[in-house]
Amino acid sequence: MLLALYAGPAAAIMSGAESPRARSSDSDYADGREAFLRKDWKATIESLLKVVERRPHHDNAHNMLGFAYRKLGDYDRALFHYGKALELNPRHKQALEYLGEAYLELGRLEEAVATARRLDEVCRFIVMAFDNNGWKRGCEEREDLEKAFAEHGVPWPLAE
Repeated sequence: MLLALYAGPAAAIMSGAESPRARSSDSDYADGREAFLRKDWKATIESLLKVVERRPHHDNAHNMLGFAYRKLGDYDRALFHYGKALELNPRHKQALEYLGEAYLELGRLEEAVATARRLDEVCRFIVMAFDNNGWKRGCEEREDLEKAFAEHGVPWPLAE
């Protein structure tokens, strides 16, 4: 009987299926993340600014703020928040990806290439990773930045 109680969780873990994610106890962060997933950039900013005011060390909130500002065309604020996320966590893969994309959009190719190299260093040995969206295989951020280079007609600087 005891074995049967543990078979369900073990099967879920072994299947690779995502576990349900609990909503953050920080309602501003939870609201901001939900707005981010809905692509409601203004609501994302409104909620996450409250988070970083209370918790200025929140690298994920800064990263999502950077993305939301970039989507609204406010590159100065986007670059500030990506920079803050990376100051707090220099190995933040998503912030590196998004920063590289911002540099491409701004035509700042040398900085985009330098950021791609930083991301490549971070991703070099990643087999599995966990982020706000759960477990994933490999370094999806590197692949996404490589696609962004192609979309901007810029050769990928890390060709193997």
